[in-house]
Amino acid sequence: MSLINASVLSGATITPTGGTALSFTGTGIVGGNMHTLICDQDDDFRTRRSIVCTAKQPKVSVGAPNGLTQARGKLVFKFPKILDNLNLTVETVGIEVAYDSESTVAEVQANMKIACQALIDSDFADFFTRGNLT
Repeated sequence: MSLINASVLSGATITPTGGTALSFTGTGIVGGNMHTLICDQDDDFRTRRSIVCTAKQPKVSVGAPNGLTQARGKLVFKFPKILDNLNLTVETVGIEVAYDSESTVAEVQANMKIACQALIDSDFADFFTRGNLT
C-alpha cells in the first residue's frame, strides 16, 4: 500500500485479539517523571523487553496559546535482540501524546485511536520498515 494514499478510521473501536498476554511489572526504579516496566515472561536479562514511561505536566508559559505548555505522555517499548554476530541491539517503538490542558479525555482518546492505526495499517508498513515516503 501507499503512504501518500493512507487511510485510517475515525471513531473506530480498537481491540487487540489473539496472541499471548505479556505482563509488565515495575522495576522499582522511578526517576522524577519516569518509570520503567519489565516483561515478566522474559528470563534472560539481556533480552528482557521493557517499557519506559515518561510524563510531563504542563508548565506556565507566556508564549503558549492558553498560558500553559502541553502535557505529554510518552511510552518507549524496548526490544533487545542478540544478533548473529553475538552483539546486542535494542529495537524500539515510541509513542508520544501531547495535548492541551483544555482537551477532554474523549478528545485525546479519539486522536490516539486514529494515530495508533498507523502502527499496524498496511499503508504505513513500507514507511516504518524501509523509510519509504511514497
